[in-house]
Amino acid sequence: MMTRQIYQDENIEIRAATELEAITHFAAVQASVAEIGEWESWCTDKYSLEDSRKYLTDSEHKRHRGTEFNFCLFERASGNLIGSVGINRISQDYKFSNLGYWIRTGYTGQGLATLAVRATAQFAFKELELTRLEIVAMDGNDRSRRVAEKAGATSEGLHRNRLYYHGQPRDAWMYSLIPGDL
Repeated sequence: MMTRQIYQDENIEIRAATELEAITHFAAVQASVAEIGEWESWCTDKYSLEDSRKYLTDSEHKRHRGTEFNFCLFERASGNLIGSVGINRISQDYKFSNLGYWIRTGYTGQGLATLAVRATAQFAFKELELTRLEIVAMDGNDRSRRVAEKAGATSEGLHRNRLYYHGQPRDAWMYSLIPGDL
């Protein structure tokens, strides 16, 4: 599976980033540590340019193997990387996976995460032939929950100890998207 681009309009492009774009990926992460780091343990002020290079290289290998599909959102006018969306923990046997996303600080509240979720879901259902996507939002992450709801996902409730964050189990809301939701 070699798909690199899954969406483009006059303002936004959603595609796989390459290792050569590590600097712009790193800049987006660094600009967003305060907001994203509250919910994602990988996003800290210790995140480095080398971490971005490794993430992008690993993402390309996983995409080639068909085990994970990570895409980045780019603002076409500036070339800035303004977020990420990915499909991981793919179960081919049961035709489902996890879908996760984040948007760079300064670009939130513009519907970009919802756009990314819907574009990625269409890719997952059409290209990967998945039948279910799960979005897991840590309890308290109301912005992520709103994105899931705006994208058409169904809440399946609060799941106890569903995530592990900084060495502690955390409750999380489970959402599902199926092809008919789009």
